[in-house]
Amino acid sequence: MAQVIAPNTQIGADLSRCRPLIVEPFLNNRTLLREALTEMGCAKVFDCARLRDAVLSIENDHPNILFIDWSKQTDALEFLRMLRHHANPHRFLPVVVMTAYASLDQIAQLRDVGATEVMVRPWSHAMVASRMRSIALQPRLYIQGGGFFGPDRRRRRMEYLGNERRRHENWQAADRRHTEPTRWNGPERRQGRAGFLPLERRDAPRT
Repeated sequence: MAQVIAPNTQIGADLSRCRPLIVEPFLNNRTLLREALTEMGCAKVFDCARLRDAVLSIENDHPNILFIDWSKQTDALEFLRMLRHHANPHRFLPVVVMTAYASLDQIAQLRDVGATEVMVRPWSHAMVASRMRSIALQPRLYIQGGGFFGPDRRRRRMEYLGNERRRHENWQAADRRHTEPTRWNGPERRQGRAGFLPLERRDAPRT
């Protein structure tokens, strides 16, 4: 059964508390992104060109957002697998992947190794700002289960009325699918909808 985990730290609206780390092999690209993040109010921005330097920076500088290049020079997929490993103390670090690989299959690869956001090149200041707002103001819960650990991959809220719909009154079952009518006939109770239980209340008695 998948486990839902809330990250220990959140950035919040005040970006002066944000400490991004940029991992980018090309100096010009690092400089442009560093200037953009500084203009947005980030008090400290770290950057490096190599993945091995990124590991040291994560350990020593304690960034709370990672911007990482995915290209022939930088294997972001393997780095994310290492970062999201259950034994890694930094596995909750939000990661924005910068890439020119924009096919649905390649985006799915990033999603499935735990990327938080993706920025397709060439990026703009507006795109950087939107990713920062998403991470700082709408932090996603983390999911652990089925060999996956990372931000919740479900981004869309869609109504589904078929027999395979999960029903919340079956909260004790590993599989909440139910083919028979039950007392709850409304839409799925998701975050932001009526009936949603926040993390701190999920152990409360169900009614």
